[in-house]
Amino acid sequence: MIDQLLNAKDLAKSFEDGASTRAVLRRISVSLKAGETLALCGPSGSGKSTLLNLLAGVIAPDAGEVWLTLPDGSMNLASLSEKQRSAVRRRHMGYVFQFFNLVPTLTVRENVLLPLELAGREALAEEALSRLSSLGLDTRLNDFPETLSGGERQRTAIARALAHRPLLVLADEPTGNLDAERSEGVVSELWKAVREQGCALVVATHSEAVAQRADRVLRLDAPPSEGA
Repeated sequence: MIDQLLNAKDLAKSFEDGASTRAVLRRISVSLKAGETLALCGPSGSGKSTLLNLLAGVIAPDAGEVWLTLPDGSMNLASLSEKQRSAVRRRHMGYVFQFFNLVPTLTVRENVLLPLELAGREALAEEALSRLSSLGLDTRLNDFPETLSGGERQRTAIARALAHRPLLVLADEPTGNLDAERSEGVVSELWKAVREQGCALVVATHSEAVAQRADRVLRLDAPPSEGA
């Protein structure tokens, strides 16, 4: 098992906003071991989603490094091309997007099995479908995303993120569209994956109940705007 999985150093990210520049993150460092959980907390606009996207290589930092230690060696995501970062995500990461990002033309079953096909891990199909049952979606396997409730879409997205047994799972407000009972089921499923698969988990959340379950909590403050 990989010990030190993630080591992000001095990350900074700004976005242009009309005539001004907004510095969302300044010199943020994060480290994570396999089997460890980290909660990102803070008000809206504090950079939780941006930090997740940097750690996943969805976007590149303005400054800083994101080092991953994988079975085939260590790499700095910030130095890779977009195509290379995408390949790393597809093979080694699971991402629960805040707004689901399900493929609308695929059924629940097909959405969850898609990462297995992309990663060449079709042998995990039975396990992935069993997780759908655990999340209460066994009667929705052949339905399309547009017919699902927000909570059902969220649970489908979580099952998809865990399907290929990723080394690193990143979840953006995974309980944001769920009632208390469903929230507990989803959180339990995420922590079960950490416990049984030895993956690392980073979760952005407004829920103190979710944060309290994490090994560590990183609290972010909303930065002030800057003139261009």
